Amino acid sequence: MEQATQATTPTAPTNDRETVVRASYRRARSLADQLVDGAPVTPNAVETYRGIGSDDFAVRLHFGTGFEAGRGVLQIATLLDTQPIRDEQRLDVGWGGVVWIEAQTTVDGVQVLARALTNKEDADRLLPPADDAEDQQATTSSEESAVEVTQPMPTISTDPAAPVIPAVTPVIPLATAYAPAEAGE
Repeated sequence: MEQATQATTPTAPTNDRETVVRASYRRARSLADQLVDGAPVTPNAVETYRGIGSDDFAVRLHFGTGFEAGRGVLQIATLLDTQPIRDEQRLDVGWGGVVWIEAQTTVDGVQVLARALTNKEDADRLLPPADDAEDQQATTSSEESAVEVTQPMPTISTDPAAPVIPAVTPVIPLATAYAPAEAGE
């Protein structure tokens, strides 16, 4: 039986293109990790990929479905200092009124896309349609001029991009809840 006499080590990239590709991958992975660490809502999946024929890697953050998923996208948009959008093109699909909430931008040469699938009601709460947003802004500014200015009271935020403080619920360990009753009790 023959044994290897030298340890095998992975070889470093030998050409300039491979060096550029690896640097792009490291930038994209680092950015993805920073975004996941910075957002209170954790995405369901994070994808680092590069397109066919491209040397640049990109990042996709998939938050899943529902209101909390949409909040995650808004938090990423805030971290990236970009404007989130809603994709109304899928309102007529067989699922009945679904809306994609998305944030897309480029950071340090890395394209970033964060997205969540919500129903129309959650999308309206998270990110009102453009027509409604203009109407709300006009209504709000006229109402603000008639309201007396007071100091804000601390409360849980209704801003979808702000973290919500959860209620404290006592937790009973399963071992205690399902422990066999001791003799004599």
